[in-house]
Amino acid sequence: MIDFSKLRIFLVTITLLLLLNFNSSLNTMSFNWPVNSDNFSSNLEYHTTSPIEYFNESKHPRYNLVARSIDLIVSPNKGRPVIAEFNENFTVLINSANLPDSWELYLVNTVIEIELEILDHYSSDDGRVLTVQPSSNVAGLYDLQFNSSTEDDYQTHSVKIVEQKEYPFKFIHLSDSHFPCYGEINTTDINLKYINTIKTLDLDFVILTGDLIEGGPAWLFVNPVDDMPLAAEIQLRLSLWALDLLDLPVYIIAGNHDLDDTPILSDIPRIIWNKYLGENPIIQFNYLDWMYVGYSVTDSGLSSDKYTSVKDLIDSAHGKNIPTVMFYHSNYASQASNIRKLYSIEVMLYGHEHDERLYTKDKTLYHCEAPMFENSSSIFTVLNGTSMSLDETVYDFSLLLQEAEETSFPSLLVLLMSSILVACLYQKRKKKSY
Repeated sequence: MIDFSKLRIFLVTITLLLLLNFNSSLNTMSFNWPVNSDNFSSNLEYHTTSPIEYFNESKHPRYNLVARSIDLIVSPNKGRPVIAEFNENFTVLINSANLPDSWELYLVNTVIEIELEILDHYSSDDGRVLTVQPSSNVAGLYDLQFNSSTEDDYQTHSVKIVEQKEYPFKFIHLSDSHFPCYGEINTTDINLKYINTIKTLDLDFVILTGDLIEGGPAWLFVNPVDDMPLAAEIQLRLSLWALDLLDLPVYIIAGNHDLDDTPILSDIPRIIWNKYLGENPIIQFNYLDWMYVGYSVTDSGLSSDKYTSVKDLIDSAHGKNIPTVMFYHSNYASQASNIRKLYSIEVMLYGHEHDERLYTKDKTLYHCEAPMFENSSSIFTVLNGTSMSLDETVYDFSLLLQEAEETSFPSLLVLLMSSILVACLYQKRKKKSY
């Protein structure tokens, strides 16, 4: 006869052991993603050959422009753009340490070149801050161009001019693109195809919450000279070129794969990130009534001064009753949750977990996006100053008072707990039959 009390103990023990192993796998990032012929490509014929094609400047003429590092123009830049209305001023931060005596600023695209009129300027600890306004009103997405007698500088897709910002507006949440590969998955090919799909959507801007590149473990693409993974600089330049194809303003914050040091690479990811996207880990911008605050972070969390800066930004919005969206890669050092405990934040966007999660807690809507290389994204439609919709569900933050539990659970846990329940029910039936 089966001893069901021992069976329950056995199943619970197995559950705990499997969960410990599951968590250990998460911590070591040893994911074994299923390969689907429709969405994934793990064909090793791409080994050492695709990077050459992707960086063929004759095939991709904008690559050399997109892959320019931060020099004279600090912001706006390709990962920290600005969106302005007709006749609206905006600021440009210039590295004054290298500023020539005579220079001009332009907005440039394939159709038109617009000179920026400088209305005001002052020096700060970060550089020369210019208040500018386009000399003519033509809607479009522009590169920001700096011209002088001694040198030029360029930041692609860094300024978008719109006739008027209005509700409803839409943004898309992307995360964990992991260029150029993830394990044996050729994320580059997948992401490029998915970018073509996103381009067909009617969107106002993009938020990408970290792990733009794979970093150290990118073994599918290697340097044919030393058979080592491509340098972080090559990976990042590739990813920036790909995101430029979206033809949208893209707000990018870094994740652990973008910043964490690894002896496998020939360069240091954090230094490369700062070279191309700037040293300030904090992004802040406003769109109509909403404020957006994002920050780049490693697994050690933000430094104390930067953490204070993020809190100060949230505090300023909280005091003025401004609805706020905070975006980050992961809740390292519990910093995101600690900020949420201090202030009311309507929406918190993140990634890192490679699993989509959507839940409300303490009146806040949390959304974790699954990887871009799984063709995953979410479109938020901001309806007015108090509400937005996602997947046809409207979230009204003036009325959102109830707390809900997280809706995503590991399927392994669900399966094992179901097994325990079935065993218990079976034992009850057996007892009744005696």
